[in-house]
Amino acid sequence: MTLFLCLSTNIMLCQVGVGTTNPTSELEIETSNTGIPALEINPQTAPVGTADGQLSVIGDKLYMYDLTRAKWLSIESTTLLYGRTGSRTNEVLRLMGNFGNQNSGAFIPMDATIVHISARARGGNSTKQFSLEIRNGAGFVSSTIYNLAASEYINTALNIDINAGEYLIARIGSAGGNVTDLILTVWLKWRQ
Repeated sequence: MTLFLCLSTNIMLCQVGVGTTNPTSELEIETSNTGIPALEINPQTAPVGTADGQLSVIGDKLYMYDLTRAKWLSIESTTLLYGRTGSRTNEVLRLMGNFGNQNSGAFIPMDATIVHISARARGGNSTKQFSLEIRNGAGFVSSTIYNLAASEYINTALNIDINAGEYLIARIGSAGGNVTDLILTVWLKWRQ
């Protein structure tokens, strides 16, 4: 007597359609202009994130879990732009925006995480040092120092927490010669 064992593997592609019988993605919600939202995510207070890309509404904002940074970060990014024109050294970079220039830095209204920075100088010391300094009402909290390389700096993997009520100040370092027209961009995401 001979016994044959047949193994087969079935690969099943599962697509779910709401309002459609022919979804074009794993989940598709087909809507019409009825005035009813296509999707509702109920707010949570303390979800536990376990994987990149998980979504949750916390309070009144939409957050995505960032597994690398091990925290919930807002979908939206806030960009802060600092700069000084001319040849400079050992100075505070000015916070730039529609309200004009100021030397006091940006007041952070909610808990946030700095996730990216980039800097570029037009000339001068191409390896000039600059820093991001966090302060609160009592004074200095922390500082992180960076160096330009060939008049530029980019870091897209930062994970620097800043708390509500603190200030973020950018400074040009004192070591080495002057740097010309330094611009620094900082990207923040709100943190839970």
